[in-house]
Amino acid sequence: MSTNAQRAGWVITVLVTLFLAFDIVIHLLRVESVMDFNDKIGAPGWFPVVCGAVLGLSLIAYHFPAARAMGTILITAYLGGAVTVNLVFEQPAFNTVFAIATAVLVWAGAWPRDERLRGLITA
Repeated sequence: MSTNAQRAGWVITVLVTLFLAFDIVIHLLRVESVMDFNDKIGAPGWFPVVCGAVLGLSLIAYHFPAARAMGTILITAYLGGAVTVNLVFEQPAFNTVFAIATAVLVWAGAWPRDERLRGLITA
């Protein structure tokens, strides 16, 4: 990949990391909006903390070259779960599209920087 593509990958990675870090924090702190949605879907009170921890560990893996492919896949899976919850509980379409767009950005950030990820798709 070209240097420009790698730079773009880093810029995307930084932006998506900032958003996901915010999401992690609000889940771990169990802020009111998170708990309101948690109650709406009937999940137990500990659920947001587990979600925040899983996403946090996945995001950490995303930033280590040796674990980047796994982190990318785990974040994508997490966001797939978010899409499912949004669809099942008939949330606004924007929520579903936003989760999908975030997953695409996670891949767009890692793709130019990780040969193994490119190999997963092109092999």
